[in-house]
Amino acid sequence: LVQSVLSQLQTEFAEWSWNYSRQVLQTLSPSRERLRVSFDALESKNSAPSDTIRATELRENNWHETRTGTVTAVQIMYSPDRQVLSETSISLEVIDMVPVLDAHPPYESCSPSPRNVFKGDDDDNMVFIPYSDDPSFNQVEHSLWYESFSWREDFDPDCELQDTVQVILLEASYRLHTRHALEYKDIEKCDVLPLKLASCPGKPGLIAISRRRQVHDPLIWSGNSIPAGCVFPSMNLPSNLRQRLQCVSSLFCPNLNCMEPLCSVHVESNAMPPFSTSSKLATQKCEDVETPCERQCFLVAGASQEVPCWSNNEIESFQVIFEIASSLSPCNLSVLCLKPCSEVSYQRVHSVSQLLISQCINCQSSCPDSNEPCRHSGPCDATSSCPCFQNGAHCQRNCHCPLKCLRRLRGCRCSRAKSSVSCATAKCHCVESRRECDPELCLSCGCNCPMTLAVRGVDEITACHNSQIQKGIHKALEIKRSRWGLGAFLTESIKGGDLIAEYVGELIYEPTFDSRGEVATHRGRSYSFKLDSTFTLDSSHLGNPSRFIDHSSSAVQTMPPNCRAYVRLVNGEHRIGIFARKL
Repeated sequence: LVQSVLSQLQTEFAEWSWNYSRQVLQTLSPSRERLRVSFDALESKNSAPSDTIRATELRENNWHETRTGTVTAVQIMYSPDRQVLSETSISLEVIDMVPVLDAHPPYESCSPSPRNVFKGDDDDNMVFIPYSDDPSFNQVEHSLWYESFSWREDFDPDCELQDTVQVILLEASYRLHTRHALEYKDIEKCDVLPLKLASCPGKPGLIAISRRRQVHDPLIWSGNSIPAGCVFPSMNLPSNLRQRLQCVSSLFCPNLNCMEPLCSVHVESNAMPPFSTSSKLATQKCEDVETPCERQCFLVAGASQEVPCWSNNEIESFQVIFEIASSLSPCNLSVLCLKPCSEVSYQRVHSVSQLLISQCINCQSSCPDSNEPCRHSGPCDATSSCPCFQNGAHCQRNCHCPLKCLRRLRGCRCSRAKSSVSCATAKCHCVESRRECDPELCLSCGCNCPMTLAVRGVDEITACHNSQIQKGIHKALEIKRSRWGLGAFLTESIKGGDLIAEYVGELIYEPTFDSRGEVATHRGRSYSFKLDSTFTLDSSHLGNPSRFIDHSSSAVQTMPPNCRAYVRLVNGEHRIGIFARKL
């Protein structure tokens, strides 16, 4: 049934699309009647005989420059049979043109952005061949970076555009639901539609996309039966606690640099907290309970020896709650699960053993970078395969280890200076470690002062000098011609160590950096900066005015560079700042 309705809709849309395209193309051709009316109006407006058409021609070879600085031209009137009726000399004023304008320096346009955006890798499907008309560019070698070509892939001509696919699939789902009484979850289970209706963590479904933008516009397709203002129901079941928590965790970013939903940087870092306890800790929490919570408390009735009659949904919900709040006692867990304490105690004991087994199985997973928070059970040392320990990094704010962890980052103890800014030299522990001060840990240096005061210069003397990137304290730049094409120029005064701008771009992996590097080398303009062992920052397609700062090469250098790029760890995230140098 689903396949039949979908095929019928594709046929309907193809017929409508063909007729609609034909009508649009016909409107582009001028009407014969319209031309006739316009021509008659032109003849009636001119007081010329009916057998004569007034025409004016400026002969190119009849231009004469006189001594008075004027130009003489000849105006010739023709009859319908192209016979000359009259010739009249007219004088034209000479206007001096400006000197010939030089060509604009070449550059690549990009989308403006105030923050880095995670890109990862480019698509394996090659959309076009760059510099296809340039024989000096090795197109064959460059195409080996991709797995396929877009123009060779099989596709439905009537569903080429993504919006068209969404319109057809939404209409098919709506008809199946309203005319054939099929639930949306049952339509999804048939696995016939090429796009998923329900959302999954990190990837919105078709129904979620329909809420964000109006893809089922009745004005676009006459065969659309979805009423205006129709809102599709949510595909997430109310009892699916794990999926709901995963969606919420993936939407909101807790990093201090963001603190916003739909973060474009930490798209792979906002996972749900995993199991973080041990069997010893679980037993200790049970021993700490002294007063029974109710008649069926595990202290009175003991842990249930029989398997509690719980549904699969209830067991899964308990496991999710226990993974997040594993340190709670059975009494507190029973309140969250709405189950008797003795039964919760039984499930708690069995969940500890199962989660410990699964943790041992997954302990060989690859460790993240040093700027990603650790998520493991036990202390942050070699026994727990802590990524912060393995990478020689401090545990940070978003790590899931206890606040008293010995690897936790300790803030600097710099005090606000009266005569100069604080945290400006290597005496500051944060500066020495090449990271910016943490406003939650460095409490005495002034890095947690309001950003508006620091930007306006009200608290400039006592402000922390090692928190410029996270506060966005940068200088005004102007982009204009330089010795090497376009360059960035300061429009205000600056001192050594001040932040000029943050270098912003796309966070890409090494394979994408290599493939883009071939194009950048050929055109002679590169916008890439190495960020860390995993990412490279490329502002070819996305960036800010800092991408126009010229690189000073030692081969053509006439004076020492006046700025320098530094990688700083800002609240657990590597970012690049362009700082002024003392000359």
